[in-house]
Order: sequence, then C-alpha cells, then structure tokens
Amino acid sequence: MKPFLPLFLLLGVTTACAPEMPPMTPEETQRMNQLTSTMTTRCVGRYLIDLPDAFVLNEISTTKLEDVEILKIKPMYKVDFQLLLEQRDRELKATHMDGEPSNPFLKKYEILPPGGIGKIFNRASETGSADFGRTLELMAWKDGYLFSATIEATDSTGTAYANKPWIKEFPNDIPQKRAHLLDVYNRLQGRKDTEVPSGPGVCFPNGFLRGSATDHEQIDLHYHLKTVEDVYFGFHYLTDIGPEKDTLLERGKAIEKSVKQYNGHTLRKGKREANGLSFEEWLSVQETDPGVKDYDLTLEMNSKHGDAYNPLFITDFYSGVRHPRPTPSLEEVAVRKAIAKASLGEAESIALWDKVTTTLRPRPGAF
Repeated sequence: MKPFLPLFLLLGVTTACAPEMPPMTPEETQRMNQLTSTMTTRCVGRYLIDLPDAFVLNEISTTKLEDVEILKIKPMYKVDFQLLLEQRDRELKATHMDGEPSNPFLKKYEILPPGGIGKIFNRASETGSADFGRTLELMAWKDGYLFSATIEATDSTGTAYANKPWIKEFPNDIPQKRAHLLDVYNRLQGRKDTEVPSGPGVCFPNGFLRGSATDHEQIDLHYHLKTVEDVYFGFHYLTDIGPEKDTLLERGKAIEKSVKQYNGHTLRKGKREANGLSFEEWLSVQETDPGVKDYDLTLEMNSKHGDAYNPLFITDFYSGVRHPRPTPSLEEVAVRKAIAKASLGEAESIALWDKVTTTLRPRPGAF
C-alpha cells in the first residue's frame, strides 16, 4: 500500500504556511464531486488549465496583442456582419468632433485588400481630443467570425495642427500602423472556447493569434459558474511589464493589512509546484460587506520576469463577490439584492481551487 500524503504535500504547498483545512460536509462533498465530475481544458494565453464544464466564459474581457487591441471576436453569419458593418459606417460618418460640426470624426476609410471582407476606418481617437491622434479601426469577417480590432496612430495631415512647430513630435505613422494591423489580422483566427490550438500562438476569448511569443501580450478574462452570480475565476496574462520588485508572498504585510481592514484573515499561503511550474498562492477570507464572508484566492507566477517566455500569470478565484458584468443601469441597481452568503464556503472554495490550479500547464509548442 502506498503511504498516505496530506493534500498540502501533494500540492507542494509550504507546510509552515498551510494550516489544516476544514473538511467538507457530506453535502458539500457530493456537490463538489458533481461540480468537478466533468472538467474541460481551456486555453489562456500560452497555457492550459482545466475548469468544470459548469464554468462559462464571461463576456467581460480585455485583450491587447502586439499593440493591437482586440475588441471582439464572435461567430457571425456573413449577412449579419454586412448589416453590422453598414451600421458602424453610418455611425462614424454621422459623428463630428466636439464643437466642430464641419470637422468629421471619420477621416478616411478603406475596403480590405483583395480576399478580405470588411473595412479599416481611420478616425480620430476621441471626439473631444485633438484629431491628429488617430485610431485605425478594423471591422472584418472571415471563416464565420466577426473581427473587431484597433491600433493607435498619429496623422496631422489636413488638420488645424499641421503647421504647428511641435507637431513634428507626432509624425504620420498611418502607413506603418495600417500594415501592422493587417499583419496581425492575417494571423488571427476565431476559436471555440474549448478548442485548443496547435503550434506557436496565444489564446484569448474566442480567438487565437498565431506567432512566437512577444513582449506585447496583455489578456484579462473570466469564467463564472453559470448557476450562481458570485463564483468565478479571473485570469491575467502579461508579458510587457518586466520584472516586478517583489513576489506575492513578499507583499505579505500589505496583503495582511488589507485583509484585516475587512475583518478577514489568511486561510493558506505558500509556494507550490505543478506540471513543472513554480508559483505562489495566497488564500484569504474577508467581509467586504459586513457580516458576509467572501473568499479571495490568488495564484501568481513569474512575478520577477513578466516577459515573452516567462509571462506574469495571475489566477484569482472568488466566492461571495458578483462576477464581472456590464455596468448596470440605475434601475437595475435599485432592485438588485445584496449577496447574503457566498455560494461556495471555505472548504468547497479551497477544494475547487486545488482541483483546478493543479492542472495549470504550458500548452505544448505554444512559445
């Protein structure tokens, strides 16, 4: 018979920082077994992680790759895309700079090169800012997916700033930015949430960008438990920040102070290893709303690197906190009920956390 090993040793958690975890009740055990009975691999950045099937991709996310912000990728019929493109075209043409009815917001537009379906809009970045600051907005369709992306640029040609001496500091870089935007678009592809691509590239919500790792990758996304409103995972992937001055555990004093402000305490902290990766974790409980416990579990990897081949990777788990959603209207806020109790308690939250985070691994060939 193999010797029994406590869970915290199997996980590689620093024993001095791993207090005994509370056991689950029979009801909690049954519920957790049911929740984790079917796990599916998800691709996040250039890594893989397994989540229960009951967790779905949240609509709130941000993605910026190689200086191109990916606004949206979603499945769409071609006819629906064409209607959406016409609507966007009308909106931009009807907009002008603030206080300048004769100064159009949309400066130029072009149809995509042969073989492409869509347009690139050359517009001012904001209606209330100087119009030499430009945004190239791509709206395109290929292989059954809508693609919407932007890149920032500058061009003073034909503006009131064209002859200002200081404008030389903002040269026209539209041709270079346009070429780069198209290069990124040509390497983009739509992707089902559970699809795991092969070869070098980076995954983000509903999409995949082919190519080797770069120092310009920023991704934030979430998965929430579809049956409740207060249980979710957050993933943050950054290659452009360089080394941080300290790690998660080295920020311990600040974390403890913050947790205690909300009548909370640390549940577990320490270093862990899984699938050849080394990372740190900090698990805590607090009362953001008095009398209501919410659980905040965090994992941090590559804190002192944050580069293309060693990205800063942060995973958060919350129970007792509403998952991200669009800003509610005043009417929605007025009728929304407060969360009375976390849907998953301490033992369940930690059990789910351990089950999921032990599956974090690099995607083969991703880098």
